[in-house]
Amino acid sequence: MSIIQTPNGFTLDNSGTRHVVDPVTRIEGHMRAEVNIDENNIITNAVSSGTIWRGLEVILKGRDPRDAWAFVQRICGVCTGTHALTSVRSVEDALGINIPENANSIRNIMQLSLQIHDHLVHFYHLHALDWVNPVNALKADPKATSALQQQVSPHHPNSSPGYFRDVQNRLKKFVESGQLGPFKNGYWTNPAYLLPAEADLMAVTHYLEALDFQKEIMKTRTIFGGKDTHPNWTVGGVPCPINMDGTGAVGALNMVNLNQVHEIIKQTKTFIDNVYIPDIMAIGQFYKGWLYGGGISGQNVLAYGDIPIKANDYSAGNLMMPRGAIINGNLNEIHEVDHRDPEQIQEFVPHSWYKYPKGVKGLHPWDGITEPDFDVSTAKGTSQNIEELDESASYSWIKAPRWRGH
Repeated sequence: MSIIQTPNGFTLDNSGTRHVVDPVTRIEGHMRAEVNIDENNIITNAVSSGTIWRGLEVILKGRDPRDAWAFVQRICGVCTGTHALTSVRSVEDALGINIPENANSIRNIMQLSLQIHDHLVHFYHLHALDWVNPVNALKADPKATSALQQQVSPHHPNSSPGYFRDVQNRLKKFVESGQLGPFKNGYWTNPAYLLPAEADLMAVTHYLEALDFQKEIMKTRTIFGGKDTHPNWTVGGVPCPINMDGTGAVGALNMVNLNQVHEIIKQTKTFIDNVYIPDIMAIGQFYKGWLYGGGISGQNVLAYGDIPIKANDYSAGNLMMPRGAIINGNLNEIHEVDHRDPEQIQEFVPHSWYKYPKGVKGLHPWDGITEPDFDVSTAKGTSQNIEELDESASYSWIKAPRWRGH
């Protein structure tokens, strides 16, 4: 057994065989994972490394803060406007700017549509292929798949045997071509896949439906923000003028636009109710054994809250999505979080490739320092070809935000 003491007080067992996955694919970022597995195939140690230095704080130095949103949101093509909205709010907070109620409502609609869009993309197009086997779907009986669909979601209109047979035939041609595209290099013979063929066919069908539905849900942000993936924002409000008469500036919001947004919201709710939630419930029934684990992330959870009901009020009672902290897995106690308090929220870097002044442990984001300090001298291999990270030292470009040091 090999025991490692980390700078933040953890004791790790890195005995057994080391396995490296780099890059970890189908996630929203750049990641490397290393695990130690003992002779009983039990994971005894795990290391997660963020492998890209974004350097947003460095990029923004010397720039007009009113333009910051345009830079920061382009660091990601999936979370898109979230970075921009956070930046805009920060500038408004610093300058004491209040926004109109209409602007707050539009921002909330844009942010919520992004969140729902993000959940769909994550589940179907990034995550689902860990549970769903598209090759096994070729063995399914379309009639039985139709019966399954009507059982888990009786209100979804696309549920006939002929519909699933058509999808299966398309999938068959795709597989027989040998050009699997996003399904290439999958471990489709792995026994860890537990879904019956009919559930696989239903889920793959909804994978394709969700892929098509993406272009509808993103129209909301296009109407309000001018485009998507990276819509426009502005300090002090939103960039879209409102003219209910349909005259004036090109692109001004009118009843036609707002009715379209309303229709998209209804379509989105229908898709979530008839496809997304039933799929999660159905697939989850076959993978109950995967609820174990989670490590520290399953014990300590920090949420900042979002979606203010009334403009300019970020108090806990005005947020649709609450904020709070869960410590040591105690779900019976939700600690109140004040993200403005430098004693509550701090970013730590003992395992990150950054350096703080001597004696400084954690810093509130207001006081944060982003000074890269890439050092893999204790890792196995070279800086150009890292064979194995040293988890007792720095191993990631990600800082560790904590609530009161937890």
